[in-house]
Amino acid sequence: MKNFVQLRTRGVALKTCIAAGVIFFATSANAALPEWTSDIGDDLSAAVGDAAALVGPVVALSLVAVIIIKLIKRFANKI
Repeated sequence: MKNFVQLRTRGVALKTCIAAGVIFFATSANAALPEWTSDIGDDLSAAVGDAAALVGPVVALSLVAVIIIKLIKRFANKI
């Protein structure tokens, strides 16, 4: 049982070392990306911002429409 515990703790240390190495090499590989990849990221960021700006009025208009429909239904029964 004692040997199993030692293997398990060494296994965790080995997995941690491997994960740290992968992260290290991934960051160095990320630094070597060409410029057009950052341009794509900027374009996507701008597109998401534009879409979010367009969604706001649509949501507000839908909310107002639902409230008006509910009020019409409520007061139409009282007439």
